Amino acid sequence: MDEYFQSWVFHPDENSNAFWKSWSLKTPHKVSDLEEARDILNNFALPHHTLSQENVSGLWTKIQQSNTSKPTLRKPRITLWYWAAAAVLVMGITAWLWMSDQNNFEYRTQFGETKTILLPDSSTVILNSNSRLTYAKNWHQLASREIWLEGEAYFSVVHKQDDQTFKVFTSGGIAVEVLGTTFNVYHRAVETKVVLNSGQITLSFPVDKKEKKILMKPGEMVEFKEDKYSKRIVDPTIYAAWTENKIILNQTSLLELVQMAKDNYGIDLEVTSEKMLSQTVSGSMPIANAENFVNQVAMAFQLKAVQENGKFFLKEY
Repeated sequence: MDEYFQSWVFHPDENSNAFWKSWSLKTPHKVSDLEEARDILNNFALPHHTLSQENVSGLWTKIQQSNTSKPTLRKPRITLWYWAAAAVLVMGITAWLWMSDQNNFEYRTQFGETKTILLPDSSTVILNSNSRLTYAKNWHQLASREIWLEGEAYFSVVHKQDDQTFKVFTSGGIAVEVLGTTFNVYHRAVETKVVLNSGQITLSFPVDKKEKKILMKPGEMVEFKEDKYSKRIVDPTIYAAWTENKIILNQTSLLELVQMAKDNYGIDLEVTSEKMLSQTVSGSMPIANAENFVNQVAMAFQLKAVQENGKFFLKEY
């Protein structure tokens, strides 16, 4: 019944996530109660509906007409509010039955949107734009903590005293297994990148029709594409910069930024001069809306940004 708790469940933000994470760490014996309360809210919450002014006026006219009519036999009157309450009850039961059939919690982000998620074990996930994350409703009862990801997310995993593993799965058959650490997972289309910031993870993926498993150390990135993988040393802060609302460019090609425009903003950025696609740039720029992103890319490569018929073009001066 706490309004602040309800606000966190339905509209989480950085401050509320930090508060309830701190609360969970201070009162670990009540984490299961917190999760139960969150499940109840998610299961019983109904969308808020309001009547239009036209509907309100029509109902009021009917009420006035009924009040001026000649009374008949005295019988218990079933008011409009009774039927409204009954309708809400039916809607509530229907919604609860429907949601009870759903076995997973799901979080989605739109183009240009990021979202911070506090998991039942107090681990946190920052979900990048155009991404989806799901986990089972009975998550805390499973042998391992399992997450399914489409898109990109930054994980900060809490190590549990019973050494319960934490696994992230993608549709490409890739699995990241950890105990407690921070890492970034990028999985879009046919390409996957995993960057380890701290701790230690085991990465498994299908290669040559059999599973390949490798151990990653901090500062390493593994790329998996077309049934082949490569591992190299990188600066992890570059790949996690989006969590701080900025993009760090390190010899980043225009072709990579064109792909970023499509992945994160849902726009097809066309370059009139294909020879420009291989050119690179270094620096940083803030994350903004699609139009601002295109303008920043244009300035970085000394090109002109043009928007025609809802499409974005980069042209030479």
